[in-house]
Amino acid sequence: MRRTLIFFLVLFLINCDNSLKKEVNLIDFVPTNPLFLLKFQSIKKTNTEKFNKNFNLLINYKTDSISRRFSGYPLLISYHKIGKNKLQSIIFSKKQNSVFSKKVLDSIEYNGFIIKRRQVNNIDHFSSEKNGVYFESISKLLIENTLRNSNHMSVEKSTDLKRLYDISNSNMTIFISENFSQYFKNTNLNKIFNISQITDWMQFDIELNNNSMVLNGLGIIRDSIFKKINILKNTNPSISNINKVVPINFKYYERSAYEHDKYIRIVKNEKTIDELKKVSNDSLLYEVNEIGSILIGTEPILCYSFKKNPLLYDKILKNLNFENEYRNFKIYKFPKNLFNINKHLNKYSPLKLNYVTIIGNIMVLSENKKSLENIILNFNNKSTLEKSAKFAEANNNIPEKSNQLRVYNLEYFESKLFDEIKIKKEDYNFWISHFLIDKNFIYKTHSITKIKEQTEEPGPKILFNTKINNDIYLEPKWVKNYVTKEKELVLQDNKNIFYLLSNKGEIIWEKDLRSKIIGDVFQIDLYKNGRLQYVFNTESSFIILDKNGKEVKKIDHKSNVKVLGLSVFDYDKNKNYRFLICYDKSIKMLNSKMKIVKGFNKKTIKHKITNSPKHFRIGSKDFLVTNTDKKLYITDRRGNIRIKTTENLKVSGNEIFLNDNSFLIVDDDNNLIKIDLEGKISKKPLPLESKYLISANQNNKVYFSENTFTINNKNVIMKYGNYSEPKIFGDDFFQITNFDENKIYLFKSDGVTVSSFPLFGSSKADFTIDKDNKKMIAVIGEKNEILVYYFD
Repeated sequence: MRRTLIFFLVLFLINCDNSLKKEVNLIDFVPTNPLFLLKFQSIKKTNTEKFNKNFNLLINYKTDSISRRFSGYPLLISYHKIGKNKLQSIIFSKKQNSVFSKKVLDSIEYNGFIIKRRQVNNIDHFSSEKNGVYFESISKLLIENTLRNSNHMSVEKSTDLKRLYDISNSNMTIFISENFSQYFKNTNLNKIFNISQITDWMQFDIELNNNSMVLNGLGIIRDSIFKKINILKNTNPSISNINKVVPINFKYYERSAYEHDKYIRIVKNEKTIDELKKVSNDSLLYEVNEIGSILIGTEPILCYSFKKNPLLYDKILKNLNFENEYRNFKIYKFPKNLFNINKHLNKYSPLKLNYVTIIGNIMVLSENKKSLENIILNFNNKSTLEKSAKFAEANNNIPEKSNQLRVYNLEYFESKLFDEIKIKKEDYNFWISHFLIDKNFIYKTHSITKIKEQTEEPGPKILFNTKINNDIYLEPKWVKNYVTKEKELVLQDNKNIFYLLSNKGEIIWEKDLRSKIIGDVFQIDLYKNGRLQYVFNTESSFIILDKNGKEVKKIDHKSNVKVLGLSVFDYDKNKNYRFLICYDKSIKMLNSKMKIVKGFNKKTIKHKITNSPKHFRIGSKDFLVTNTDKKLYITDRRGNIRIKTTENLKVSGNEIFLNDNSFLIVDDDNNLIKIDLEGKISKKPLPLESKYLISANQNNKVYFSENTFTINNKNVIMKYGNYSEPKIFGDDFFQITNFDENKIYLFKSDGVTVSSFPLFGSSKADFTIDKDNKKMIAVIGEKNEILVYYFD
């Protein structure tokens, strides 16, 4: 009997001891109504301290270093509203893990516990201990709330927080309440972390390394309180189809899986019988399985993805009025009564939209036709999110199916955000927010991944497409803004309006020149002060315009002459310009003061001029080359003969080039003519009988005939058709346009096409590299449309 009593006594003591050793749960000490919690399994100077510091920067909250104060054991930081929209935090940890060397200034007794006051940087810090847990804050009120046992567990809805806290197991975890997003000063972050329409609390386990930040979130759906997320409940997650039409230059993209019958079941208690009947009977919505929204610039674009069902096209053909066609896609006027959308789909409501097009089984809607044309253009050029190698890499660890997916293009995020958290904006491309519902649980993932430098997109992207009122006469040409150093475009329409466009496609100004530009447009620094002007010939005048389109100089031509164009020479690169104005029967040379240049021998040219003269410099010598209907003249800068050509060359009207310190031209018999500096002429018969189109610079020569494009003696076989003259951009790129198919081709020096070419374009292209080393190509699209592509 005695042994039995001893046994039970020992068993009782062991049980008592185990209960005494029960692990303390830090969340049980959190005061009422926390807004946000940071939980660390252990403090390490690297990631945890950095994350805590950066997080406090984002909410503009000053705090001391936690790595110097706490180390090696769990830590919990809870944020609370104190006063009017003011945040304060309280830190919880094991007593023995706190390192606080500052001297205690005074102590007070409160509710049976001692509150100690210390000062750090002239700021009071209060601390106390309870049941083996140490806590401190600069708010005495939060310390008192903890000591009074008035903790968050007294609030019924916070039971979700407790459940989420207990299952979190990452080294770093954050807990966000529905009321916290307003404290993010950055607008984008406010939207991303706003969970007010999802749940009361959401927990995110944080994975942080040098290449990525991933937040794996979990929340709980409560049926008792209707939130917008409830309309997705019971809808099966699906793979996005809409990303096939999202242009790579988007700002924001969102998609949601959709099942109309399940949607009806969810909202039946929220609608009147008449409203519910209207939505329930909408046969078109029963064919929708995905809804999406795209933001490009400031204009939202809505997308509805349909099952592969003829009902879509039947209803479109019966109810839509054809407006116009763009790149073989029809654009329609959109009737406002096509869908019966209720209040829970407001952000996907098309009621304010005017136009619609169909791409595959996706209906795309927008306020204006230009946005739809942008979508069509990028889709045709395969410049979409689905084709993006960078997006594929960033999306690699995200589940393929989702109830909702949001993608933010970080190129359009505020730079200030990246500066605050000391991250290079250019290292990252996308912020992906993935959302999936399984029964009553919400799984939400935020992911931002550093893109490998070698990751390349498949080719050029659309920078912009801009339409003007009239057809374009003078092809767009790149010029430089001397103030911003940005590239801009000049062009002229067939009503003689001259335009300056920004590199975003905005019309900066337009000016009626009253006659057509003949030849090229040049930029000069007439006053040698760094301010650039535009200079050109029109049918009626020689004109110089300043940056704002105001006339600086204007000289009218005689009414009975045919103007050929303008040649601009800066012989010694000292901005002492010479303007050679060419007519068919005469020329005149002006200096920068608009005076006739004395000493220029224009009588040397004795025949009818067919081409604007060209200037070349070889070594210290200048060469002016003028082509006429009878003879090719090669003179010095004063107009005196420099190289005599003894042969009668059939080259009238053909353009001459400098290549390998020799003059290069093709004659009418398809001979490649080469003239060296001594006047020696060599002829090389070209193999094809059709006319040759040629271009050359000092290091490269290209020519085209029939279907053969020859780049530095490498032949590229192309489709037969009507082609432009080839153009050379530096030593790297060679361009030609097929006018029959409206396709522009861009080749490298080895004869290989640049990725994703040919692209749509109906004119010769112009090429430039901007200040950020972005390569840009400008071309005419439709007759009144300017297209600009860019690539790295």
